[in-house]
Amino acid sequence: MLGPVAMRFVEAYPADAARVLEPADPGIVADVLSGAPAPAGAALLRAMLPDAAAQTLGMLPAAAAAGPVSHLPAELAAPLLLRLGRAERAALTKALPARVSARLSMALRFPSGSVGSLIDPDVVTVRPETTVAEAVEVARRAPGALRKYLYVLDEDQRLAGVVDARDCVLQDAGRPMREVQRAGPVALRAGGGLRQASLLEAWERFDVLPATDRRGVFLGVVRRAALLRATAEPGGAAPKDGLGGLALDLVELYWRTAFFFLAGPANEDGEAEALPKE
Repeated sequence: MLGPVAMRFVEAYPADAARVLEPADPGIVADVLSGAPAPAGAALLRAMLPDAAAQTLGMLPAAAAAGPVSHLPAELAAPLLLRLGRAERAALTKALPARVSARLSMALRFPSGSVGSLIDPDVVTVRPETTVAEAVEVARRAPGALRKYLYVLDEDQRLAGVVDARDCVLQDAGRPMREVQRAGPVALRAGGGLRQASLLEAWERFDVLPATDRRGVFLGVVRRAALLRATAEPGGAAPKDGLGGLALDLVELYWRTAFFFLAGPANEDGEAEALPKE
């Protein structure tokens, strides 16, 4: 457990604290998170890379994890929950306040036949300022997640670029990822249909593509082999109700509309006001 001075540092400088804590054992980070006020814990999670943040949440009891998660925007909380196991995700969702749980459930419930239904969140993510040496260390600590690419995310967890892991061997150890990355990568929309996604020319060059939500927040990757299997199954390229891409667009429109009513009225800047905590 951190002392009061260290905890004040975490509260005042979450981004700096995240960079210090990310290389630490997830259990240590979980102790810090459990001892922090929920808003400060949310700021810390938001500043951490998604895979590290999800590992930390996975070490906490659902009731303890629910506090900081409930203070995160749904579009940032959803990628973290996707990285948890099914049982942990269900327990955490149940522990959240009802309105927060409803918003997250909508963000996580991609219909069968959508790109989102095939997302694999178990990948390595880094920041634009992460150096090659630091990226290699991150990848070394997560060998199961490292296949071929590292995904570069900005401070809002949006996809900024992709780095071929093999290129890191040829780069100066001090170069930041922003200088190594391939910017503007082709990305799949999680709410899109599988048939449309399967027609992308990018599959001729890549066997895996990143997937994002409608705001560009990185959710994980879709593998060509999984996409081929899904589209080869009878009805696999469309939702189970037999409708096509129009249905998926209507589902996403429903999510957006329902999210507005769940999130409350917009403030002067056009952002949804936070609901009163239950």
